[in-house]
Amino acid sequence: MEEVKQKKFKGIGIWKFLNKIPAGTMFVPLLISAIICTLTIEFNLGAPEGTTELGHGVTLWQYLGNPMQDLFGSTGQMLMIGLMLFCTGTMIKPHDFVEVGKRGIWIILARLIPAYVLSAIVYVVCGLNGFAGIDFVTLTCILTSANAALYMGIIQPYADKSDLGTFPIMLICSMPLLPFIFISSFGEGSTSLIQKIMQIFSLLIPFLLGVLLGNLDPKIRDVFKGGNAIILPFLGFQFGSTINLTKLFDAQVLLSVLVAILLYWAVTLIIPYIVDRFALKRPGYASVGSASLAGVALSIPAMFTGFTFNGETFGEDMISRSVAVLAIVLLITNILSPFFTKWTMNFYFKTHQGDKISNPKRVFQETHPELLKAVYDENNNYRTHHHNHTYFKKIFHIKSHKEEITKENENENK
Repeated sequence: MEEVKQKKFKGIGIWKFLNKIPAGTMFVPLLISAIICTLTIEFNLGAPEGTTELGHGVTLWQYLGNPMQDLFGSTGQMLMIGLMLFCTGTMIKPHDFVEVGKRGIWIILARLIPAYVLSAIVYVVCGLNGFAGIDFVTLTCILTSANAALYMGIIQPYADKSDLGTFPIMLICSMPLLPFIFISSFGEGSTSLIQKIMQIFSLLIPFLLGVLLGNLDPKIRDVFKGGNAIILPFLGFQFGSTINLTKLFDAQVLLSVLVAILLYWAVTLIIPYIVDRFALKRPGYASVGSASLAGVALSIPAMFTGFTFNGETFGEDMISRSVAVLAIVLLITNILSPFFTKWTMNFYFKTHQGDKISNPKRVFQETHPELLKAVYDENNNYRTHHHNHTYFKKIFHIKSHKEEITKENENENK
């Protein structure tokens, strides 16, 4: 009798599903945790008033205690941030700073200088509470953030070494260290100046240790290069544990989100794009591709628990609201940033073909000749539907063309 071959269980594709959603590996766990914590905080499950039981301001993670509390609750955030800083550090190579100096640093400065200046002006004029329901801490977290990982994915079809070299610097600038130093300079915590400096060093040391070890031994870099992907889902659960969804759909919160998104795009798109296009004579994909919020921004508000700003305290309610606003801004900007980049490049290819300075052939001939073949036909005419070309199908992994891509890859291997 023929042996019956057992089909191997291929899994249900949870990770694949998460990666199809912008920032999904962090946002979906955040949403799940927020739902769980909202239910356990808001609903009275029979415990008497004044007890530390579910239904009286206690989340499921707090009720279960450690290790669940530190693993999925807000108490474990700083540990995860330290691990993320270390993993990020292991990816930094000295020559990255050389490449970014050619071009990327100017785009980063065009983003950060207006962001920090505007944040400072808002604090001086409006104080901690800011305006339109956007407090000073939340505004700074939003304006100064950039999703370096999404940036790398979006610019992949167009990037050269200088663009790729921008990744680690963008990652460093989006880490909590710079926003923490900036925001804390306006407020006072429960610690002394020496302790505040030590807190800054505490954020810096894991990163520098990662840089050192990653460059001393490339194997260490290989081991930790996927570290951030592992950490993000846990950070998502931890961020979600601070969100009460019953307060999320308040009209004032939605207004704050709308104003925050418009401000974010105004700061991160307009000036960087002008610098990219007219000062650097580039197509503009690098500036537009970086206009999305990084997940780690959600961790910053909790770092200012109990801080006072000109006599006003940044309390738990403000932190919860801040994280909620940041989460919605993160989702919307991460969804729309790839579309903005695509529209920018479509306009560039269509309108600059005869431009002597910004001619696509001059920009991409050496680094991406296959890109030009995909965008222009054999008669050098612009392909209106060039994103249907095999080159772009490979890059963006369009599901409907999966078989075609697989066959082409097999032929290339042969």
